[in-house]
Amino acid sequence: MAIKLVALDLDGTLTDSQKLIPAANKQSLIDIQNRGIKVVLASGRPTYGIRHLADELKLSEYGGYILAYNGGYIIDCKDNTPISKMYISSEMLGELTDAANEMGVAIITYDDERDTILSAVEGNKWVEHEAWLNNNMTLKIVSVQEFVATAPAQLPKCLMVGEPDLMAQVEPQIQKRFSQLDVYRSSPFFLEIVPKGIDKAASLDMLGRKIGITAAEIAAFGDGYNDISMVKYAGLGVAMQNGCDEIKAIADYVSLSNDECGVAHAIEALKI
Repeated sequence: MAIKLVALDLDGTLTDSQKLIPAANKQSLIDIQNRGIKVVLASGRPTYGIRHLADELKLSEYGGYILAYNGGYIIDCKDNTPISKMYISSEMLGELTDAANEMGVAIITYDDERDTILSAVEGNKWVEHEAWLNNNMTLKIVSVQEFVATAPAQLPKCLMVGEPDLMAQVEPQIQKRFSQLDVYRSSPFFLEIVPKGIDKAASLDMLGRKIGITAAEIAAFGDGYNDISMVKYAGLGVAMQNGCDEIKAIADYVSLSNDECGVAHAIEALKI
């Protein structure tokens, strides 16, 4: 069946190690959009951290989509309107903050309306890395006492950050303690905490049903643990050579690395 939609993770997949879209990847994605194939950017990043890449790929012109916060927000780039938004309550943020403090890790959340990252920890390299990763998104540091009160009433996600060895220990504890949420690492140092049932596959399925595209007509590209669900869901699943072993094991095709224009290579090799 012909591919009608291409869904792409960003970090480690579409972008190179400098977090830029290589020229070959950009040209391939412009070319397929000219042939009527929809492009979707699916990332754990907040909306702000995706928007400039969507603009670079002309998604508003071609009618593409953004799946921000691992799919918690689905946005139609044509008119920048939300198709779906799911939230964590501010009450839950208090419990998550207590857990993070107990385990010695930093926690951040997002004010999507103000394009701001909120943190109660100053000078944390992983918190600062998240801001840099998202196009130098504004980082607002508040006191521990103000953190929960400053956050919006409805939160797209939280992120716990820390050294990889520590986060490997924290992950199962948070999963057990907060079974009403979905908890998983998107990288060794980032622990994603999102509303229950939110992942890239579920959001792609919701989007596909809305616009009349089936899983068999979707190609999904990824490299990390939070990409496994959509790579498995799609009719054509592509993993990057730099991806984790788990995603390469379930992919239909393993392409070149993100620093070798793996997206463009797969589009050409698979004749998408």
